[in-house]
Amino acid sequence: MPKVALVVDSVCALPPQFMRDFHIYQVPIGIEIDGEPFSDPCHDQQALALFESGRLTRKHSVTTSAPSVEAFQSLLWQLVDDGYDYIWIQTVNRGQGLTYDHANEAASTVTRRMTPTRKAVIRVMDSRTVFAGQALLAAETVRRLQTDEDPVAMRRALDVMSAKVHTYVIPRSPLIALERSKTRGERSVKWSQALVANTLGIHPILCVVNDNSEQVAKIRGFTAAADAVFSHVESRITAELLLSPMVTVNYSGPLAELRALPAYSRLADTCAKHHVQLISNIASVAGGIYGSVGSVMVAVATPAHKW
Repeated sequence: MPKVALVVDSVCALPPQFMRDFHIYQVPIGIEIDGEPFSDPCHDQQALALFESGRLTRKHSVTTSAPSVEAFQSLLWQLVDDGYDYIWIQTVNRGQGLTYDHANEAASTVTRRMTPTRKAVIRVMDSRTVFAGQALLAAETVRRLQTDEDPVAMRRALDVMSAKVHTYVIPRSPLIALERSKTRGERSVKWSQALVANTLGIHPILCVVNDNSEQVAKIRGFTAAADAVFSHVESRITAELLLSPMVTVNYSGPLAELRALPAYSRLADTCAKHHVQLISNIASVAGGIYGSVGSVMVAVATPAHKW
């Protein structure tokens, strides 16, 4: 059976043990807070400590940058030397910066320099999504890798499925989400809407699918907004409209707070009843930056539909 490694950027957040068990490797994004640059620690507890530090509040200047070409190259050579036959790179959607371009450049350079005794097949995939959606695509990839499916056919099937991954984002702070996401090309929420939402406690629900994003609802109260998203995902599960038997949830804060949301336990029960794996994890640092601290991101693979 071919040996396959999966590479993701650190915008993707999955449980650390899950990543170790299934050979998922991360390339860190760059982060800058008030002029201080550092690499994403790629560690859920360090991400949580940053969320709780207060350094991501609105008064701080926070930006991110794509992983460098050199960082991708270094990891690719390591995986080639570790004997992987296939190396698949799944990046944040190509509209969210230069990650996809840098991964392609690195893959091309490494491929050109391979030798008969130092080689692997490297492919780069635009995940067409972000945050929990990237986690879902990666988790579905490793699920399929446990089967006898041909790797080439599998990658093509995953590429088709990626266009159906619906990632719902519920920002805890709409103003922070708007200000920071605009630097990455996000235009789903207008400034006037965010001001009103912030004043009245209304939370927009954003859906990222197939490299695009839109606001699908506006709901007063964060708990009510989370309830609406969890209920919507439940409806796709009970109608047997999932293209992957998984749901991923990221929360940019302590998981105890996520589990305390009334609708979360109901979603967990629905997943268990229908044999759907629910994978929850602390969000990536990017999730806390662009979604705002305390936000929920939920992803499900399902055919196109109206909210």
